[in-house]
Amino acid sequence: MGLKYKVLAADDELWSRENIKRMLPWEDYSIEFLEPACDGEEVLERIPKEKPDIVITDINMPFLSGLELLDKISSNYPDIITLAVSGYDDFRKVKGVFMSGGIDYLLKPVSREQLVDSLSKAIKTLEEREKEKAHKEDSLLRENYVSSFLEDDEFSSLLNGKLFRPGNEFHVPSTKVFSEISTILVKFHNVEILKQSYEKDVLRMSYGLKEKLRELIDNERIIIFNYTDKVNEFIIELNATPARLHFIADRILEAFPIEKQGPITVVIHDKATSLDDIAAVYREMIADLVTRPFGNEHSIIVCSGSKKVSDFHERYTNRVESLVSESLAKKDIAQAKNIIMETAGLGKCDSQKWSLFEVTQFTTRVLNTIADSDRGDDTRFFEEVQDAINYGLRSLNKETIIGNIELALQIASDSDNSESSSISEQVEIIHNHIKKHYMERLSLADLAEQFYVEPSYLSRKFSQTYNETITAFITGCRMNRAKELMKDEKNKLEAISFEVGYDDYNYFSRVFRRSEGVSPSEYRKRALGQ
Repeated sequence: MGLKYKVLAADDELWSRENIKRMLPWEDYSIEFLEPACDGEEVLERIPKEKPDIVITDINMPFLSGLELLDKISSNYPDIITLAVSGYDDFRKVKGVFMSGGIDYLLKPVSREQLVDSLSKAIKTLEEREKEKAHKEDSLLRENYVSSFLEDDEFSSLLNGKLFRPGNEFHVPSTKVFSEISTILVKFHNVEILKQSYEKDVLRMSYGLKEKLRELIDNERIIIFNYTDKVNEFIIELNATPARLHFIADRILEAFPIEKQGPITVVIHDKATSLDDIAAVYREMIADLVTRPFGNEHSIIVCSGSKKVSDFHERYTNRVESLVSESLAKKDIAQAKNIIMETAGLGKCDSQKWSLFEVTQFTTRVLNTIADSDRGDDTRFFEEVQDAINYGLRSLNKETIIGNIELALQIASDSDNSESSSISEQVEIIHNHIKKHYMERLSLADLAEQFYVEPSYLSRKFSQTYNETITAFITGCRMNRAKELMKDEKNKLEAISFEVGYDDYNYFSRVFRRSEGVSPSEYRKRALGQ
């Protein structure tokens, strides 16, 4: 452990200096004992450079007495803790020490016990100051985070239509500095990485990423805000040439390496517009964002507004669908998997540069085919697969998508599994694990792998035991926690959404309404009696 505090002692007598130097194993107290000073003037010379936290001074010294030194330290360096040592039991000097800001007065010869006691007081005072300082800094940061979030919320109101809802008053910060603006959308696809980087603190994350983007652009005349409904999207408004916009996009991607931040999409809308048109601009950018190549790579998209669904390849053709259905009807899961992964090419979707739109369309249709082939009475098991596939689409993770397509095939095959004597215990352990970790990204496949249970069997056994799917149980845990957090009006709804495990507030709102019958805002009003 590094030495935390520095002590500088002053005494005009050599033996006294050496005595105090050897009296304690200073390192054991996390203290660096600086070379002692010969007098008060030397102390004042050395303080600016060596920055001691504690000064121990003899009262009777030539040139500059201990009391005079204490006065100067108190006036010029009030953060330094001072202790005084003297060979005389003189009340006036004792009083002078405390009047000059000293926290203790020791009589010579100073014993080890006395010195330890006085140093303990000094260290305790320093630690309390540090805690208070840290608390003040944290409070100031939290104020900045909240203020930043409120500004984001106001700008976001232009995108999500809340600005003109009856009963809501919004004030969008002044944008008079702009007559015409261009727009950049920055989307971080791997929200799990963002969560871990900022300890799941959405306000801190939003503030930190905005500050970094602001530094990269290095232009005072810009607007940067985090879209509060989608915490992984940042909007940048500025007046710049197309070449400058491309330069900024390259710089952003360079500053966020894939291995640290996951894949990012930067969408450029270089046609000059006014801030009043931002909602329409945003919709165009989101529509073009799905044209990006699917896979673990950064991408820059220039918004053209000319792409149409007909421009994309039909990856899941009627012929492929027919072959998959025939294989599933024969319970030939291996053949169905080969058709999906090899013949249709899902296994090579990244190397063949499928677009995000094409992968999304393909996985939606293939999962519907698999679900339709399942003759079971309960098709809720596919909810868990769909949820995990949606995560794979949002995070551009091919392995997650393929793994869960394979899982869907296993569920559809309805293969018999021998009853394990420990499966009931395993299901209970998994149930308890979910209760503790529901805010994390949990999927059926991940849980099955973690607890060494065959996924489709776990899905069915969990539902039999608790009369609900794993996905439904996770959702219930998240909704219950969200309702608790809503009781404190200081907690922003978007921040609550993020805390309980959702990166898209609109999706959280839909799930909440489906679960509780009312929107999050309506529920909060009722809970607070408003």
